[in-house]
Amino acid sequence: MKVLVVEDNKSASMIVCRIISSMGHETVHAESGEEAIQFFSESHYDLILMDVEMPGMNGFDTTRLIRKKSPDLWVPIIFLSANTADTYLTIGIDAGGDDYLSKPVKPAVLKAKIQAMSRIAHMQEQLAESNKNLARANEELQLLSCMDGLTSVVNRRGFDRQFDVEWRRTLREMTPLSVLMIDVDEFKGFNDHYGHLAGDDCLRVVAQALKGQLLRPGDMVARYGGEEFVILLPNTDINGAINVAQNIQKDLHSANIGYPHSSVSDRVTICMGIYCTNQLDANFDRTDKSVLLARADKALYKAKESGRNQFVVFESDGFENKSDEDKVEAKGVVLPFK
Repeated sequence: MKVLVVEDNKSASMIVCRIISSMGHETVHAESGEEAIQFFSESHYDLILMDVEMPGMNGFDTTRLIRKKSPDLWVPIIFLSANTADTYLTIGIDAGGDDYLSKPVKPAVLKAKIQAMSRIAHMQEQLAESNKNLARANEELQLLSCMDGLTSVVNRRGFDRQFDVEWRRTLREMTPLSVLMIDVDEFKGFNDHYGHLAGDDCLRVVAQALKGQLLRPGDMVARYGGEEFVILLPNTDINGAINVAQNIQKDLHSANIGYPHSSVSDRVTICMGIYCTNQLDANFDRTDKSVLLARADKALYKAKESGRNQFVVFESDGFENKSDEDKVEAKGVVLPFK
């Protein structure tokens, strides 16, 4: 326990500090109320022994300032005074004191008080540690409530929460925000043919392929539902989003999840729909962030309609049809793997 002894009389303070130190506690000596306030501001104390009669600021005024400085922090304060009048006790309690010892202090009485305060300090430490553990457990529960148990990426609830945060940041800082809506091609057929356990493994591999291309802390992949995922890319323009989409396709292609019964490819493939806030016109509704998801979802539908295994960028004036040789470079439709 760390004890601040506020006493202008050096002889008296030495006696008190020696008694406290003999009990195994640390002591700090302040010779005035002003010095006590300074010491209190610079360090934490478990107990304050406060002389009442001091030159300059007396013990009552010093206590009032300490309580005002830290209204939410309870540190026991015991007054020391030769004045034993009842009015002094009342003033001391009103000032924020917790107990009162008459001078000269009797060693046995002081030791008893210190022992009692030591138990209280220990209980406070245990309570603080319990509160810290509880806060840590609550944080972990909060994280678990926002995680998808199967794929270990963020779930729909976590996405909705973060989407709202990033949307507000985008509006405030005028930075681009890109969204990718993703669907595993013909996943129902994969499940039906190979079974749900294989389907679960497939979703895990897809999720890791998506997650593996998100290199910044603010980027997010979430399981949106079933075999559908969504990626959130803060401060990313449409070209950056396309680059991420291309890398995801390469990564998933390399993962080589066999699916010879697919009508699209000999392995599992995905469709992606992409939209970015910098494609919005100046008159868009700033309260409607769902427009990003809606347009990315329309692009995803177009990707499915156009043969799957590709990504499509929603364009304000519709979807452009490019020739095969233009598809890799085009923002409209990209078909890198067949």
